[in-house]
Order: sequence, then C-alpha cells, then structure tokens
Amino acid sequence: MSTTTQKKTIQPTGNFRAIPVSVPDNLANIRVILFEPREPGNIGSVARVVKGMGLSQLYLVNPVPFQEIDEAWYMAHGAQDILENCHVVPELKDALDGIQYLVGTTHRRRDVRLPQPVPAREAAQTIATISQDKQQVALLFGREDFGLSTDQISLCQLTASVPMATKNPSLNLAQAVQVFAYEVFVASLEEYPPSEIDYAEVNALEEFYERVTRLLDKVGVTPYNREWETYLKSLRRVFSRAPLEERDIATLDMIFSTTSRYIDRLEKKLEDST
Repeated sequence: MSTTTQKKTIQPTGNFRAIPVSVPDNLANIRVILFEPREPGNIGSVARVVKGMGLSQLYLVNPVPFQEIDEAWYMAHGAQDILENCHVVPELKDALDGIQYLVGTTHRRRDVRLPQPVPAREAAQTIATISQDKQQVALLFGREDFGLSTDQISLCQLTASVPMATKNPSLNLAQAVQVFAYEVFVASLEEYPPSEIDYAEVNALEEFYERVTRLLDKVGVTPYNREWETYLKSLRRVFSRAPLEERDIATLDMIFSTTSRYIDRLEKKLEDST
C-alpha cells in the first residue's frame, strides 16, 4: 500500500446530507455475508446499513424466515430494495462464490493457532485496497449468539475486530456491520493503487486444500486421531502466509496431480502382478 494517499474528489449528490459524497466504485465489489442470522429485525437493520454505506451485495446464509416479518421491513426503512434483492443461500460456500478475499469478524479471543484479529480500521484499509480493479471481497459476520466458529474463521485470509473500552457489552449484529461498513466507506474515499496480487477465489482454495489432503491420505499421512479437519486448518495457515493466485494453484496442482497419477500407476502395476 502506498504510504502517501490522496483523497478522492467528493462530488455533491444532493442537498439533503450535511456532507454529501460520491459512492466510490470499489464498494460494488464488497459483499456483506450474514451467517445464520436469527433476528428478522437485524436482517432489516443490516440492509439499511448496507445501502447507507454505499454497498449493494447482501448475502444471507440459512437465515430465519424474514420475508413475511414486518419487523424486517420496518427496520430496513429506505433500504427495502436491498432486502428484496438480497441473496438467500443454504450454505456458506454458496455465499463465497466468486469471492477472492474473505475477512471474518469476531469479538472473542481466538485460538492462538489462528491469525490474530486486526482492528476494524486496519481491515477496512486492506479491503479498500484489494477491492479495487473488480477484485471481490467479503465481510463475514456470525450468528448473534455464537458468532463465527473456529472452522469458519480458518477460512478467512484476515480476521478483524472492533476495539472496545470494556469487555461487555458487545456490539449487536447490526451495530457491528455498521462499524465495519463505515470504516470501509471512509477508507474507500482514499486513492489506492490496484493490488498487485490477483487473488484466487476462496472456494477454489478450499477445493485445492481438499485435493492436497486426499493425496496425503493416499500416501499414508495420518493426522493425530485422523482429525483431517484440524489438519486442514494447519494447511490453510501454512499457505495463507503467502497469498495464492490462480496461477499458483495451477502450479501446485501440477505437482500434486502428477504425484497422484504416479501412485495410481504403481498401484495398478501391483494389482496386475498379483
């Protein structure tokens, strides 16, 4: 990231705001994902936040029924179009389709084996930078009662949190989305050079990790207690230290797929000789 930044030109969009601003183009490349939201009112409130901060993509993973709940539409005041056009999907991987950089949010201290959270403002600068030039970035928020699981956090390239003066109370879901969305909006008003990294899609990374674990299983690598999910977290941590592009995955896939085919040929020779 350049150490010297220059603010974008702020163009008036009407006389109804004390500080009228234009909507930065990169905000179209940022997605807000709510995982299993439990309160229709929160869903409506988040839709209002999304529109107010210049965002447009809202994905809901396995939410409670909200379409026929008045509270959801009342809380989405002025942003009913966001609620009408939000994407409701059954699984997280569906919400991650096309996403190249995933930022998970948390208010809890996490396993030391996971990357430590950065402040929301720092995360917003990263999001604003990567989302230039049409790279797709997502902000992931967990359930109101549990937040994100360790498995979900391990999917993320970056984890972020809102610094607070006291341990309790924590922010509710809509408040947390508001803080992050505002920080992303403000950060996006600055000028950033396009990212030099063409990030691979998150789902493509997960498919790659699964191919690696299948190969390791084939050659007899056995994690402790055969806990492949735990081992998968370690693989993600190792590869996340250097951002992977599509061409990187292709290069590594050539190595692993060639090895896998070689093992298959050896096994066939053994079968034919017996």
